[in-house]
Amino acid sequence: MLQIFDTHAHLYFTSFDDNRDQVIAECEAAGVTHQIQIGCDELSCLAALELAESQENFYCTLGLHPCDVDKLGVRDPEYHRYAGLTDYKLKNHTPAQFFAWIEALFLENEDKVVGFGETGFDLYHRNTPELFALQAECFAEHIRLCKKYDRALVIHTRDSSQETLKFLQDSLQPGLNPGSDIPRGVVHAFSEGPEFAQIMTEQFGFHLGIGGVATYPKNEHVREAIKSTPIEFLITETDTPFLTPHKARKSGIKTNTPQYIPEVITLIAELKELSVEDCATQLFENAQRCFGIES
Repeated sequence: MLQIFDTHAHLYFTSFDDNRDQVIAECEAAGVTHQIQIGCDELSCLAALELAESQENFYCTLGLHPCDVDKLGVRDPEYHRYAGLTDYKLKNHTPAQFFAWIEALFLENEDKVVGFGETGFDLYHRNTPELFALQAECFAEHIRLCKKYDRALVIHTRDSSQETLKFLQDSLQPGLNPGSDIPRGVVHAFSEGPEFAQIMTEQFGFHLGIGGVATYPKNEHVREAIKSTPIEFLITETDTPFLTPHKARKSGIKTNTPQYIPEVITLIAELKELSVEDCATQLFENAQRCFGIES
């Protein structure tokens, strides 16, 4: 039995309300013993924390997704239907309010909150100067909290690799203060090539979050990045319920869950010329190190 760590999941989504316990049992049967639920706004942070508190080896992050930075105080009828929170009144309407709120929430739940984010840039859905400026402001606040409390930074970058790189280089000044100015962190849903991977790992020491994206036939550049990156910088994730791995998707699976991570581990093992067992062990230890979780 492999021991597997899903470092990025949204198992608190309402789509799992009818079978969440069953899904968790199926994940455990597949070897997924540890999960991190990722917060994306005020309500999902509360839902992620609640789920983390309900399971021994579940943890969470608190953050504001780059696509939600200008939606504070607004309920999304598609997502904001979390059990127990339907009558919750949103408290935060500005970034300043939100970051003060998650800092207080973190201090009340330090044992379960292992990172801040996901945060970063997303220019895929919308791309305006105003949105980019607000994403940058919020990115900086997440970094501040990670450095202040020694927590992991969860980076989201979509159609914005160069903007992400420039922001990090300007904000963290890699090489000037080795080990002191750069928080632990991960580039979530890694979908870039070897050059970007090398910069993220060598200049910043960030891990690469490898999930279903790496298994898609068109993404040879991602597999080349995995080949060229030392395995110590790789960790596994799902982005549940999104990004179902290729073989599972071909078999008709539409909703991704952590139980499908073994397909990703098998791919990494093949690319790194390791046994699946040795690869899984290393990836699990990497996740523990990245998020500061002891054995």
